[in-house]
Amino acid sequence: MKNAALLAVYFLFVTASNVLLKLSADARETWMLAVLFAVGNLAGFIGILAYTGLLRTLPLHVAFPLSRGLVVLGVQLLASVAFFRERFTLREAGGVVLVTAGVILVGASTPRAGPQGVRGPQEPRAEEPRTEEPPP
Repeated sequence: MKNAALLAVYFLFVTASNVLLKLSADARETWMLAVLFAVGNLAGFIGILAYTGLLRTLPLHVAFPLSRGLVVLGVQLLASVAFFRERFTLREAGGVVLVTAGVILVGASTPRAGPQGVRGPQEPRAEEPRTEEPPP
C-alpha cells in the first residue's frame, strides 16, 4: 500500500513537472518562464523524493521500470494528448501498449533478493558465523 502511494505521488508530480516545464518553455514573459520553471522543478524534486522512498522498499530492478513506465504513460497520454492536444499516432499507441504491458509485468513480479539480499536501512547485514581453527 505504501509503495502504491509513493508511485502515485511520483507519477503525479513528475507528470506535473513535465507539463510545467513545457509551459515555461512556451512562456512569452520572462517572469512567467521563471515562475513555471521554478514550480516545475519543485514538482520534479518532490517526485524524486517519492522515488527515493520507493527505493527504500523495492529493489532497483522493480522500482526503476515501474516509475519510468508510469511517467511515460502520464506524459504521453495525460500531458501531451489531453493537456496540450498534441497529435497521437498509431505507432505511439503501440508504444504505449508495450510500455503498459511492461509496467504490468514488472509490477506483478515479486521482489527478488540479489546475492546479498534486499535489505532496508534498518536491517544490518548478518555476519557469517566464524569457525575458529584449533591451535597446531
